[in-house]
Amino acid sequence: MNAIKIDVVNQKVSQVSISDELDDIYAQISNGCTTFTCVYGLDTADVIYADDEAMLKEIQGGFMLRSMKYPIVGNALILGTNLEGESVSPEVSVEFIENNMIWLDRSTAEDWASEVLSNPIQIIQLNDLRL
Repeated sequence: MNAIKIDVVNQKVSQVSISDELDDIYAQISNGCTTFTCVYGLDTADVIYADDEAMLKEIQGGFMLRSMKYPIVGNALILGTNLEGESVSPEVSVEFIENNMIWLDRSTAEDWASEVLSNPIQIIQLNDLRL
């Protein structure tokens, strides 16, 4: 199947051919990726696969799409999803991603990661809320 690779080092978006094996997804994300998170930032059934531990590794850069509220640190892969939840080639095009891309250089991505890691998400339990 086809996928779209987002390479933050070279600030390049390209189409790649991959299998649906986890090891192939990890290899395309690279930088020692062994676990990923799926980010929804598109108006299609496409999903951005990003290294879940990228902020804990050597940061090489980041990106965000104009429709996203927060950047992603590290490389990513875009795959589609069918009605059965299986990965398929994405609907979105390389050109669409290129035209909506905002690149973060290494320094900006490091600053973003540092801010996120120094302010962890607070979990609020429902019984803590006064409704």
